[in-house]
Amino acid sequence: MTTATPRRPLIVLSIVAAVLLVLAAVAVFLLTQRDDEPAAAPSSPFPTSAAPAPTPTPTPTPTPTDAAPVAAEIVMAATGFTILADDGSTLLEFRWRDEVGPAVAALTEAFGAEPELGVQTGDGTHFPDYTIYDWAGFTLYDMIFVDGNKPRDEYGIPTWVSIRANEVQAVPITPEFGLSIGSAADAVRSNGPDDEWSMPGDGELRFVFDIDRTDFLSPDGAVRDLSYSVFADATEGVGVTDILYRPYSGL
Repeated sequence: MTTATPRRPLIVLSIVAAVLLVLAAVAVFLLTQRDDEPAAAPSSPFPTSAAPAPTPTPTPTPTPTDAAPVAAEIVMAATGFTILADDGSTLLEFRWRDEVGPAVAALTEAFGAEPELGVQTGDGTHFPDYTIYDWAGFTLYDMIFVDGNKPRDEYGIPTWVSIRANEVQAVPITPEFGLSIGSAADAVRSNGPDDEWSMPGDGELRFVFDIDRTDFLSPDGAVRDLSYSVFADATEGVGVTDILYRPYSGL
């Protein structure tokens, strides 16, 4: 009688072997997949995001400075003249005994042009020679000092002015007594001159205002600011052609 070999152990062993085979296949698959993954980028000690560009510092807009004042008017007076600016300030206050250099510079700036130069010959005693500074409508006469002659402070007319235009380079000239170039003789008379007389020439007249203010010395005899009268030369049918600031007694 043949003894039968038990089959149950064989079945169990077969199942275990199959499970192990499946597990091995899974393990190989997982290892293969891991090898195919890309390597992780190495971490950087610095942030990987780009740093924002620095904000440019805005360039400060220069604050506009106030424009320098410019001459707006030349106002005449007994003791000299004043150059007023467009902001109401005074650019120059000139008195007849002042040195003429600053006045020439200020007038040149005011009129925007250099003056024409000339010389008016004096008489050698009472009247010195004068340097003429002419801006084509406003003329300044300034004495020429000569060694051995009287000093400037002793002359009664160290400087004087002739006006032949109501404005020069758009800068108005304002004399006293309502005078202006071109005014008719009757209009000048209506302003109350102290005197009037005929000049050499056809229909030429001279008017003088405020004779009494011509003054050279203070009551104690000391030299002080000169004070001039005002003259207006006119021609019938033409009107005033010249306005002069000089002493009445100097004529």
